Amino acid sequence: MTKCAIQKITKSIVAIAVAMFGAGAMAQTPDACTDKLERYLATLEKNVASEYISPRQKEASQKLIDKAKRLRADEEFVYTDCAVFDKLLF
Repeated sequence: MTKCAIQKITKSIVAIAVAMFGAGAMAQTPDACTDKLERYLATLEKNVASEYISPRQKEASQKLIDKAKRLRADEEFVYTDCAVFDKLLF
């Protein structure tokens, strides 16, 4: 009985270690969408600063910028830039 409990605990510890390593590795790998996301955010910032854009469009652009900042700063889930880009568009 105790041998079974020790095996379950050992498997749980290994699973947690693999999950933590995987999340850390995902956060450190370069993302193919980073450049695309940066260009999109730069365009949104130009929209907010422009005097030729309607107030409604400026507000929508600012909301998308704020959402991207929230997603990138989220510590519960590690979002790649591709995931952030997808969440902004859909």
